[in-house]
Amino acid sequence: MSASPAALPARNVAVAPGVGGFLARPRGRTADGVVVLMEAFGLNAFVRETCQRFAHAGYVACAPDLYHGETFAYADRDRAVAKLATLDDATAMNEIAGALDVLEGEGARRNAIVGFCMGGRLAFLANAAHGDRLRASVSFYGGGIAPAEPKGPRKPLLDRVPLLRAPQLLIYGARDTSIAADEHARLAQALSECNKRYGIAVYPDAPHAFATFDRETYRELQAEAAFRTMFAFLDEAYGRE
Repeated sequence: MSASPAALPARNVAVAPGVGGFLARPRGRTADGVVVLMEAFGLNAFVRETCQRFAHAGYVACAPDLYHGETFAYADRDRAVAKLATLDDATAMNEIAGALDVLEGEGARRNAIVGFCMGGRLAFLANAAHGDRLRASVSFYGGGIAPAEPKGPRKPLLDRVPLLRAPQLLIYGARDTSIAADEHARLAQALSECNKRYGIAVYPDAPHAFATFDRETYRELQAEAAFRTMFAFLDEAYGRE
């Protein structure tokens, strides 16, 4: 990639009536955008700084606030998980569509989606729901995509694999106790049987949320390697050099 461009001051935006979001963009014109989907803790500092990282890499980035203003401390996991359980997939897909509208309004004509944990599952689902608007989808340790048994109210998504339109990258930690290794195999088999373009990257000694820089689960070496893999995947999807 070329030298990192400077980013403009980030700002809050509306992705739907009554639904906010966060936008970061590089200086100058860009044809490339990315929707950034949050973990179960809400649109927090990690999500905002990840948008800024994309802006410095030359993308305009928009993170929809799927919790409509609520955020939770990492130590408050029980309340965050309870909030996650109330999230409706159809509503989330509508708000993600609004984030894509924002990106297009900012001049981005080639867009992707990247999600973490809860957002990783939603990024996979968005590939089925909005794949015709996406160049790529990236799921960092997306829980609930293809478990052997459903966990809570979230519906597994293996039946959506035939509907995927964009290349799909799946990123996992080998020490993630919340996503069993057999899930990787189920997804790979389903994606291959459906003739999809995909990649699976698994990082050793990495727990769940290993790319979230302000959590105790953060593993810098694995996180930076995963981001390099992600940017290479996006570069290919966008036709960047």
